[in-house]
Amino acid sequence: MLNILYQLKERKFIQAGDYYFAKLIADKQRELDYSLQVKNLAILLAVLCNFHNQQGHTCLKLENFSFRNLFNLPYAEKSYLIDIKEKIGNITQSEWQNLLINHIAFTQDPINEVKPLVLQNNRLYFYRTWQDEHRIAEFLIRTIKQKENQPYPIEKIQGILQKYFPVEHEDNSLKQKHNWQKIAVATAIHQPFCMITGGPGTGKTTTVTRLLLALQELAEGKLVIRLVAPTGKASERLKISMKNSFNLLTKKELIKVSEHIKNAIPFNAETIHSLIGVRFFEEKTKYNKRNPLPIDLLVVDEASMVDLFLMAKLLQALKPSCKLILLGDKDQLSSVEAGAILAELGTFRQYSISSKLADYLQQTTGENLEHHADENLIRDCLCNLEGSRRFGKHPYIGKLAQLINQQKIAESWQLFHQYQQENNTNDTGEINLVDYSTQYEQTNIDEQPLAHHYSQYCSQLVVQSAVQNYEEYLQLIHKITENNLPIKLHIAAIFAAFNKVRFLTALRVGELGSENLNQLIAEQLKKKGLVQFNHSRDFYIGKPIIITENNSRLGLANGDIALYLAEKQPDGSLKGHFWFENGKAELASRIPEHSPAFAMTIHKSQGSEFSHTFVVLPCEANPVLCKELVYTGVTRAINQVTVFSDRKVWNMAVSKATERQSGLGEVLRKLAIN
Repeated sequence: MLNILYQLKERKFIQAGDYYFAKLIADKQRELDYSLQVKNLAILLAVLCNFHNQQGHTCLKLENFSFRNLFNLPYAEKSYLIDIKEKIGNITQSEWQNLLINHIAFTQDPINEVKPLVLQNNRLYFYRTWQDEHRIAEFLIRTIKQKENQPYPIEKIQGILQKYFPVEHEDNSLKQKHNWQKIAVATAIHQPFCMITGGPGTGKTTTVTRLLLALQELAEGKLVIRLVAPTGKASERLKISMKNSFNLLTKKELIKVSEHIKNAIPFNAETIHSLIGVRFFEEKTKYNKRNPLPIDLLVVDEASMVDLFLMAKLLQALKPSCKLILLGDKDQLSSVEAGAILAELGTFRQYSISSKLADYLQQTTGENLEHHADENLIRDCLCNLEGSRRFGKHPYIGKLAQLINQQKIAESWQLFHQYQQENNTNDTGEINLVDYSTQYEQTNIDEQPLAHHYSQYCSQLVVQSAVQNYEEYLQLIHKITENNLPIKLHIAAIFAAFNKVRFLTALRVGELGSENLNQLIAEQLKKKGLVQFNHSRDFYIGKPIIITENNSRLGLANGDIALYLAEKQPDGSLKGHFWFENGKAELASRIPEHSPAFAMTIHKSQGSEFSHTFVVLPCEANPVLCKELVYTGVTRAINQVTVFSDRKVWNMAVSKATERQSGLGEVLRKLAIN
């Protein structure tokens, strides 16, 4: 079995980590008295567990397992499947769990027995993943069940909601049947845990701003509140959005807020790592179960990006009385690492809210919602905001995102052409398509590259567009540098110009991956005289980077963006620093791990938004393509979006919905009953 896995590793069908974990299990069982078939089965399940964990699954559901799609092997390599099946003989999947009941590497009783792998309820986990999943489920159920009688009188909640949702200023331009923001605030006041989801522009930040004001007024300003997000960029955006929402709500005194309450609202946000005190090379965080955070309310924005491990660490750092609010877009990409917490919790929306919650909402908001006599603990904590104002002036972006999310393949592709026809233009507009295959076919036959260079032709289309669109911010930097203007006074203008456009890729590696495109874009910018360097890895004026690791010492977080800028010194030389949007500057030698950021992956872009977003899909099929990836890329756009793709790749991406395997929902259901 190991020989087969070694061949798969060498041919890049599985990762080195997959193989070496399987080898570790093989080494541990070598001298033990198991049959050869059982040993091979143990090795197979070990590699499968690691492989699926790397794909973002927290477990492998054995009832869903099929040899037909083992390791996503292409059809031409199916001979490996025959060899692997021969190694485990006639053992059926229904026998797997029983055969490994006494194996050194597997446990079916993880509460009382610690082993690397857990086989429970026909699911295969890493022990730590099983532990994190159960810790999250136990925290949520314990928190929800501890709810006592409503701490505030119904009449007082009614008054607060009327104050922060005044009827005379109610905006029903979207003609909604229910005021979902008001319902969400009322629910979050009532519940110790609440998850508020919604797409771009549905008012998640406005809702949470109203919620914090309402809760502080009910508590007379005594609550200690913290705001967090998974990345530095997302936390910065949350901070700005909160300030904007507050100013919008209180301008012209539409809503009167006392200075006491205003001062009790936090307008600073930080990363989760910073909040709980993650330490380098240490498992233990500063704040944990034994030393919980001294806070009363925690708001987690962009919660879809939070992986299972980090969420477990965060929840362990909360005291039992701390109210938890999760915000996010359930249709976005899940976390890079294993877990899909928002998606798993979202499955409970298939149920109706309880009669008990419906009565409370009717009394406090006047809204009558469909309900059921039976109480579902999780469902009563979920709110979904409907109706988007984000794309009011740009309805085509919103329509495109909606069609992608609904997996309407033909309609979404046709929308690009419909936009051009209705606006009678071939110029860059609200939604734009660069069709690789059409562009290729329209080139002169003598200029067409060989078939195996087709991907290079596609990448050149992207690079040409990037060079053209990044020229503005680079020209501004040159002007500031040449005129010896102080960077600190112009940093906002520089970043405003840079953030007008961003190229987002589906892939990190490959011809159309962010790594290759960053190098090609830099080289073409150099040829055009917009940047100067000896090697693209050098630090040069105008170079953008994205921080890829947290550094609490410098106050930098994964996802932070910086630009290398230089100022003239008295002796005429140039001294460079990496400047951040908040006006902070650091020497290049102090900057932690980072990557160039002319192009960045769609995953890395979560929590950000850009005036004109360019979504770059590969020119051939790839397993990572899915509708969540395309939806996330498109919804980073504020005013314009341009998609690079061909129809075949688009169809594949939009037609595929990601479903991460997890046991969280099932664990929650069991704990809720007990």
